Amino acid sequence: MNTDQEKITSTINFYHKSADELITRYESADMSVLHRTILDHLDKRSKLLDIGFGSGRDLAFLRENGFDIWGADPSEKFVEHAQRRFPDITNHFFCAALPKLELPGDLNRSFDAIILIAVWMHLPQTTYEDTIRSLCTFLKPGGTLILSYSITQRNEKSERYFEDIDRERLKNLFQNFRFKQIAEHTNADGLNKREIKWVTEVYKYDPA
Repeated sequence: MNTDQEKITSTINFYHKSADELITRYESADMSVLHRTILDHLDKRSKLLDIGFGSGRDLAFLRENGFDIWGADPSEKFVEHAQRRFPDITNHFFCAALPKLELPGDLNRSFDAIILIAVWMHLPQTTYEDTIRSLCTFLKPGGTLILSYSITQRNEKSERYFEDIDRERLKNLFQNFRFKQIAEHTNADGLNKREIKWVTEVYKYDPA
């Protein structure tokens, strides 16, 4: 892979080709720590956008807890699965990818919260600013952003790209875009007891 776009495309292709297998695997994960964080920081009536929602596991939990759920994922298979899973709100799910998320214009600055679970470590550092601009496009002033990404080096051989995240640089970039970090914690992996550590960061967006 020579370019950052090729890294992103290769990762998207991996998830698209592996979607059926991954849907089953993701549903078995213990997400209780992350879900508690979400409930601690968000109003259950929030209009929420899940970027990179995969199997829709977190969307299902959020809907059960009263959230107005929306989602964007670059895999058509994941989008189709979400539309089958939530047949009364099929128009809430879009095939779209970071760093420049293309969603209908009437969704601009309409979300109380955005979550990105297991997404950021697939983004090359050169895409960070464009990615944050996309988040600012759709998040309301005063809205909440929750990121959860792995910080363990991956030695697996696959088409997925994993970025070695510079956490301080990432925090500084968010600060430059008027995001204030309000919480951070690390936790173990919730899937098959893998030796992978995760960071969850919670930000408030205050562009004023």
